[in-house]
Amino acid sequence: MCELSLEKMGAIFADTNVYMLHMMYQAMGVCLYMQDWDGAMSYGEKIVQPYSIHYPAYSLNVASMYLKLGRLYLGLEKKSQGVKALNKALAIMEVAHGKDHHYVAEVKREIVEQK
Repeated sequence: MCELSLEKMGAIFADTNVYMLHMMYQAMGVCLYMQDWDGAMSYGEKIVQPYSIHYPAYSLNVASMYLKLGRLYLGLEKKSQGVKALNKALAIMEVAHGKDHHYVAEVKREIVEQK
């Protein structure tokens, strides 16, 4: 359903359009639910850069996308990409939540575990 919607909407909107991004986010969620990790990664990669343009510099929406992508990469044994994405999420989260927040500590632990 999401792919059909994206196909129809793609004839009108650019991939960076907020409606397209919302549908891609939904499609990513469906892929995660269906355990289609490669599909989820593909949608996440399409979403993360436009999110960085549409949202403020330290938006938790952007951090959340980097966090999801980082964990997907790690699950797919793409360690360097996973750590890079987790570090981007961490940089945003340290500003948004503060360096002492337990979410920040959790992401730091995940990064250290990869070394």
